[in-house]
Amino acid sequence: MPKIVELRQDRSLICNNFHGYKLSLDAIPVFRQELAAAPFKAEPNEEQYSFLHSELFSMQNLLQVDPWSRKQSYFVNSLSEIVRASYDENNGRPEDVKVVSKVDVIKRTSPNADYRKIGDYNYTLRFISEKYCVLCDGIQSLILFDTGDRLKAMEWKVIAECSIKGDFKANEERNFTIFDCRLDIIQDQKQISLALGHVQRVDLPPSPKGGSCTYYMYVHWAKWRLVEQQWDFEILDTLESKGSLYYCAFEPRAESLIVCGNREVVWRSQKVTQLAETYSEEKQQLHGDVCKGEFKAFTWSQTDDDLIVKFSIKPNKDKNDYNVKCTANEITVKCNDEILLEQQQLFGKIDQDLTTWTIENNFLQISLMKQSSGIGWPYLLANERGPKESINGSVNNSVPLEQRPIANLEAPLEDCDFPLNSVEDEIIISRFHLKTRSTTHNILLGSTPPLFTTSLRAGYPLALVTRQDVDACLWLLQYHPSKPDEWSLRHEGNLHAFGYIQASKQQKKFIDCSPDLSYVLICESHRHVFLYKSKHDNANGLRNRNGPQITVGKQHLITLGDDGEVLGLSTADDVAIILTTKYLLYLQIS
Repeated sequence: MPKIVELRQDRSLICNNFHGYKLSLDAIPVFRQELAAAPFKAEPNEEQYSFLHSELFSMQNLLQVDPWSRKQSYFVNSLSEIVRASYDENNGRPEDVKVVSKVDVIKRTSPNADYRKIGDYNYTLRFISEKYCVLCDGIQSLILFDTGDRLKAMEWKVIAECSIKGDFKANEERNFTIFDCRLDIIQDQKQISLALGHVQRVDLPPSPKGGSCTYYMYVHWAKWRLVEQQWDFEILDTLESKGSLYYCAFEPRAESLIVCGNREVVWRSQKVTQLAETYSEEKQQLHGDVCKGEFKAFTWSQTDDDLIVKFSIKPNKDKNDYNVKCTANEITVKCNDEILLEQQQLFGKIDQDLTTWTIENNFLQISLMKQSSGIGWPYLLANERGPKESINGSVNNSVPLEQRPIANLEAPLEDCDFPLNSVEDEIIISRFHLKTRSTTHNILLGSTPPLFTTSLRAGYPLALVTRQDVDACLWLLQYHPSKPDEWSLRHEGNLHAFGYIQASKQQKKFIDCSPDLSYVLICESHRHVFLYKSKHDNANGLRNRNGPQITVGKQHLITLGDDGEVLGLSTADDVAIILTTKYLLYLQIS
């Protein structure tokens, strides 16, 4: 059973006297570079209509920043050229764009090269060190480059190329994108760990609820190893989910993968078939069969210390009609002469003296105290018998409407309280361990997904940004190689009041902040760019009547002309680069 980790804010990073942003009319200098060839932008085909496809094609950032040199960014144009965009801070102006490699030349050297067609994914670039970069062509090829000294804009050299092949059928999974990529040296051997994403349509068997197909997000965990001067590629396992993935990053040494999503994520190697389970659950819901065989219908749940067992109350029965008897490892439940459970052996031992039971909300509720707290029970009864544990939200709320709590009418709800109009989503950050194929830790985020991810340190996993009240908090993985069981996220920085600010921007496409957290940008797909500087001034000495002097930030509105659709965004400490279909835009922040 995974450990539940709590996000703990660093109070020293929170500015309690911050009072919002003041609109500034000061102009932000913008340099425009016209592109000789438009950036390559993939388009979905008629069969790629799912929400997962929409996220993959529409929201992907096509401008990849170099974490080791933040003022340089790269993209692939429509001629399949890798183009370098750079800003010279000494001259205060952008450098000329330069082509560092051409992907088509590489593809023609492969006899089995696939030709691009509508529905193929975008190119993805990931820098894994100061001299290595990995490219996925959006089809089935991976290319490893030696970039040389990237400050000198040297021509990239191809070290290795491979085709992505796994245990799936040929051409069943044609298109791939890189979610994360990491280089480690283990026992003097170079290895590249990759998380490769793919959206797959799966046809469903006939079910009571109907429906002919569904879509899964697959994350293939792969390694690319240098063995005897040859790079060997292997897919080790696959994670599957029906929902969106907001974050996917390897830990240092790539022994665990951190995934954040709004649906359950499972190992392909461990599940029997998720489709069969889904069909079984639908059939149970249709016929009301919670438990089969010798057991009468009951549900159960647990905490670290106790177990709760629930039976539905029979018509015209009350507490006097029920009899519950427990020993250290057995339980018996009767309703008059009807036996619900008879001397059934429990999975573990309980403290029989602390057993209680009551009638509540049309349920017979039995509370059992574990003798060994902190240990999760996979089953209530021994020998893996009885129903599975009822996870939060899987059991219908049986409390009558008139008995439910009254909402707090003094706190009106806003649109930003329901991101993506999905209050039923449960956003979970999970830590998956490769060797044991287990989920070691979970972080529960409620129904609010992360706002964005950003790179704060070269060679380190991306930081995750979540909304905490009105603020936006940046979290970095906290990993101890000598203590693998101790894992958490450290509060690295704070964007004051930005959690509330971004919620009102309904047309936002990209969000990113500078590595020093001095500013944050919101880009719409067309027309507007919003710039927020939280470290501005002290509001000319204004203060609360009985409080400290207040602090305000600075807001700028940058209006784009006929620059085309925004396709990418990268940030450095004093400059931001925006990629559109026609131009490269350089925003001088300082």
